[in-house]
Amino acid sequence: MKRTILNTALLTLALALSGPAVAQKVGKHGGQTAVVAGHHDAELVIQPTKLLLYLSNHGKPLSAKDNAIKVTIQDGSKKSEIRLKVEADHLVGALDAPLNKGAIVLLSGKTDDGHGVSARFTVK
Repeated sequence: MKRTILNTALLTLALALSGPAVAQKVGKHGGQTAVVAGHHDAELVIQPTKLLLYLSNHGKPLSAKDNAIKVTIQDGSKKSEIRLKVEADHLVGALDAPLNKGAIVLLSGKTDDGHGVSARFTVK
């Protein structure tokens, strides 16, 4: 009985503490956001035919040129990589097909100012 109560209390505490880490706010372009490299923000906008990636540093847009960021997508049992190209102030990658709900999008690489980028997004 005591063990069940303790397990329930620990599970409740773990779920309560994990909420803020899992939650992602909506960015100014309507995409999911994540903090990368401590002070850079990444906003990923997922459209049926493409991904848009906006990077900022303390709220100021980062130049999209010279970014070496790789996108890996795990959609069910299918894994693919997308090459990003510079388009105005953001990076764009073409999708072969719309991503399914629950697909995972991973970012990895470096920004133009040399900071590492690592972020995980889940398609909603």
